[in-house]
Amino acid sequence: MFIRILNNTLAIHTNSVTAMVTQFKNAQVRMLSIYVIAFMLLLTVFNLLLGEILHQKVHITGSQLAKQVYSLKLKPIADKEIIAALAQSHGFMLESAHESFHFSAFMTQDSDIFKYKTVSLKLYHLPFWVVESPLFILLNLVMIGAAIWSYRWWRLLFKQRDGVDSIALLTGSKVSSSQQAPKDVVKLALNDIAINSTKVLTAKRKLSSADDVAITAMYGIQNNHNHLFALLYWTRPFPDNVDLESHFKLIVIKGFKELSRVSVKLLSSGGLAITLENIPQPDIDAYTKRLHQIIYQASLLYRGDLSRKEIKIGVCNYRDGADQTVVYQLTKSALALAKQSPWQHTHRVPFNHTRSTVLANSDENLTDYISKKKFMLFFQPLFEFASGDILQHEALIRVRHKSLGMLSAKQFIPQLKNDSAIVLLDKTVLDQVVKLLESETSALTVSINLHAFNWFSNDYWRWFGQRMKNVKGADKLQFEISEVDFYQHQQRLNFAFSTIKSVGSSVSIDNVSSHDKIALLAPYKGIKGLKLSYDLIHDIDKNVTQQKVVRQIVASAERVNLPVYGVGVETQQELNMLKKQGVIGAQGFYFTEPLQEFTNVMVN
Repeated sequence: MFIRILNNTLAIHTNSVTAMVTQFKNAQVRMLSIYVIAFMLLLTVFNLLLGEILHQKVHITGSQLAKQVYSLKLKPIADKEIIAALAQSHGFMLESAHESFHFSAFMTQDSDIFKYKTVSLKLYHLPFWVVESPLFILLNLVMIGAAIWSYRWWRLLFKQRDGVDSIALLTGSKVSSSQQAPKDVVKLALNDIAINSTKVLTAKRKLSSADDVAITAMYGIQNNHNHLFALLYWTRPFPDNVDLESHFKLIVIKGFKELSRVSVKLLSSGGLAITLENIPQPDIDAYTKRLHQIIYQASLLYRGDLSRKEIKIGVCNYRDGADQTVVYQLTKSALALAKQSPWQHTHRVPFNHTRSTVLANSDENLTDYISKKKFMLFFQPLFEFASGDILQHEALIRVRHKSLGMLSAKQFIPQLKNDSAIVLLDKTVLDQVVKLLESETSALTVSINLHAFNWFSNDYWRWFGQRMKNVKGADKLQFEISEVDFYQHQQRLNFAFSTIKSVGSSVSIDNVSSHDKIALLAPYKGIKGLKLSYDLIHDIDKNVTQQKVVRQIVASAERVNLPVYGVGVETQQELNMLKKQGVIGAQGFYFTEPLQEFTNVMVN
């Protein structure tokens, strides 16, 4: 009973606060509406007055023309051509122009009679608003610009007062517009705002992810988390009596209450350093924008004249083990880029962005990391949608670099200096996977990505044939080859495919992006599946063209009895769309990061 009463009380309080906030916003909308209506009336009156002035100008010009004809003693009939020329020079015509000669077909020409003593001239002319249209447009643009400038100035002038009034509405406190809100009121309001914001965010996630619970339960999903390090800069200083570190620490911690750890540090330069930990990979950009919004709203309490563009944020997202010096330098670079842009208030640089650059500029021999076995094998599972079972694992190598931390294959393989290093790498990886398959008799299929050089090396495959003699579990080994390499070099791959088939292993086609040549796979019985390219997967829920291509690939694969899998799945929306297109399984960070726990083996 007590809990029910408490819930009812909270609901009543929440509804009252919501009603007050809504009332406040409605008042602002009404004020804006009144402002717009008043401006439109003013603009109408202005254009009427301008039209009257220009009409009088036409009459004055016509009267001056009549006076000139009188002074020159011109005869209406005998000197008609001369009068016509004079009229034209003043913007008039003696006769109504034919409609086909100008745009007067869309309007009625005006005619007036101008007299001076004995001279009476009937002249035709275009409407004054047409003749003076540049002046009309210019003056109207000036009026509109002045109105917009006035409105923005009004917003800046009363923004701080509006912020105080909003706090009063949220807290139920009476705050005078001429006084600054007391610190305890401000803190209480910020606390309420942060809590409500967190609740709304949590509610939205629950409402939008009904399937997530089922997927998580089915697959045992682990989130792929990143950390954010941000540097903040504002163009205008805050009052000296403000404790900025405590002020922003309170706001940021309350604003990101759902995170496990948040830190805020005031730098000697006057900016802020903020760290947000354990952020899901798909939400990195959303959290970056949210951080800018929270800092902006908090800044208005002490600097009501600040605009959004005057607060710049540089961000670097990274994972555990990243070199903090490199993270800091990347964040500084991101902040510098944000400062240079008049429109982009935030700029983010991922930590991995610089690793390849550092390696490319280094004279370090990466082969030593392979020969000395300073690497680890991780395994990313591929899940079947229908059953939720793991179908296979993709083996991924991670090099333990002395200063850059864990390096992925995409980062260090391009930096290998010669072919012998590439051969050594693939032989070492294969050797470790084979040892795993021999020790784990119940292990699922393990797929390996070979370098293109080794696919076309007969020496490598002769070594492979010898290595796999009498190996138990060879049928659990699968090799991945890219679509491009397979279709372009089918004849050169005959020896590799025959060797793989002879030991009982299989092949899958990776990075599939087209359905055109899938029919060519029919004779190759050793091919067991297709993996879609990441470009087709990423944001497929938002791109109709990608959806069409995937449907075509699935349809063509069904004709040759080959399953289609997705890779690099990062969101629930991508997963749902792949299932709709007929894809039967997928892997990616949405499900889990690559797992070392699959083998619990570390290469020493």
